[in-house]
Amino acid sequence: MRKNIIWAATGALAVVAAVLFWAVGPVKTGLAIGGMATTTLAAANVRHARRRAAARPDGVAAAPDRWSHLIPGLADASTPAEITACMEQARFATLWDAARTWAGGLVLWHVTAYPSAWTTRAHDAAAYGAWAGDLIAAAIVDTAREDSLDADDGSALRGLGMDRPASRLADLRTALATLTRHPDTPAQYIETAQHLSALAAGDADQQAAALFTAGIARQGLAAHADEGAVLGDRIPALAQWEATRTMWHHRPAHGPYRDARPLADQSEHVDLLAAALLHHRQAGSTGPACQERAYRLHRAALDDRFALLWPGPPPGELATLADQSARRLLEWDRTQPDASQADCQQARWYDFPREYVRHAYRQDMAVDAEASSC
Repeated sequence: MRKNIIWAATGALAVVAAVLFWAVGPVKTGLAIGGMATTTLAAANVRHARRRAAARPDGVAAAPDRWSHLIPGLADASTPAEITACMEQARFATLWDAARTWAGGLVLWHVTAYPSAWTTRAHDAAAYGAWAGDLIAAAIVDTAREDSLDADDGSALRGLGMDRPASRLADLRTALATLTRHPDTPAQYIETAQHLSALAAGDADQQAAALFTAGIARQGLAAHADEGAVLGDRIPALAQWEATRTMWHHRPAHGPYRDARPLADQSEHVDLLAAALLHHRQAGSTGPACQERAYRLHRAALDDRFALLWPGPPPGELATLADQSARRLLEWDRTQPDASQADCQQARWYDFPREYVRHAYRQDMAVDAEASSC
């Protein structure tokens, strides 16, 4: 099975953006955000991403690459135990390859577990994710060399203290210096340093973008440091995250969402519903009530299903987000004209709103057809 932990490069920009857009939700990123970056900033981000992708036709400069490309055997691993074994046994061509692989996993796990931290930049997630990954990778290399954990094959990085790289990201100036400190720094990191430096010297929106990048990289490392002392401690979490991806394109065979559409399809459906609602709101109307209800139901079910992918408590804020989406659906249903006779009024749902989502979803498996007929 082909694994897809991918950073922004040719063909990969949309993948990271889709991961974030799914986790956060388009209404949260489109309606609840106070504003967007300027067109000038967005254009600059696109130009830099294109230069970055074109810098090395052989793909060496594209960072970080697939886990399956850099870690032997991972393409065929599907269980957390198999993925963990591959990660623990991995040896890399260079220290930088190892660092960018770690950075890719660390950042994408953070995007998934703490989507609200990325909300203000969700419209350009691929670019910011790539830059944050570069900052983290450079900080890992810099720390490893200082701590004599810089074996070329990257095997020693598993013993690197999680709090040490974060100190390299204390502020934007320090982070940018880390990107360019070593003579063997790959070209992509030099380009990222130049781009972030240009943003820092730009207008208010551009400066905010540069500061966000350094801040989210530091915040991501801090979140991991809260759950593990060294990089190697995070392998089980990253392995479990990767294992959940095998479930995205299959109908569940059991559980409360048995035979429901695959998560990837439901995510796309939620995006379409949210886009339709956004169109109505931009036009000054609320849109059909059945469409609003369909969005709330599918958004809540998506968040609930995503949280259920983990065998234990889901990481970060996923359980909280699922609970919030469930309560929004329940509150909506209770305010509708026919709610007085509906089972949404049952007291048991107050304490278990996610159970109500599962109940409503089972009752309304044809909600897609209802929404499309509005």
